[in-house]
Amino acid sequence: MLLLLLLVALTVMKGNFSLAGTDSTRCEEKVFVRISGHVVRPGVYGFCKSPDLKKLLVRAGGLISGSETTRTPTGVLFNSGADIDVRCRGKVLEVFQGEMSAFYRITFGMPVSLNRETQEGLTAIPGIGSGLARAIVRERTEKGGFQSIDDILYIRGIGPSLYGKISPYLVL
Repeated sequence: MLLLLLLVALTVMKGNFSLAGTDSTRCEEKVFVRISGHVVRPGVYGFCKSPDLKKLLVRAGGLISGSETTRTPTGVLFNSGADIDVRCRGKVLEVFQGEMSAFYRITFGMPVSLNRETQEGLTAIPGIGSGLARAIVRERTEKGGFQSIDDILYIRGIGPSLYGKISPYLVL
């Protein structure tokens, strides 16, 4: 009986309390976007679909005080893995877009590009240390890029077992 009461209490509490900044809807696939700069709560936020700047700013708590602008640009959607830096110059809002670091991408379950990632970024992949990352970058440079993820099997130190562990983290 006590266990039943505890379960009911937890269910009621779950309905009344939610984590700040989370979607109440269930998503099949999350879109993660990092925002920094002149925002109240910089960080990485999850969405059910690609957000525009307005939705991203709302999730990040808005612009910091004293950073009011005349208007917020809309219409541009940010894909998963985007890294957005928002800066206010007078009344003008400047938005710079890049990619999240490999460390963020791996943490949020997003693969990294085998053909574009830096040597340091490749070390974010479990099983790849600095020496192996250096060998991957060297091979990539010599070949002018990899044609297939399987091409890394020719790198000394990457056998079928390690390949099986790291391939889910990689895209071309």
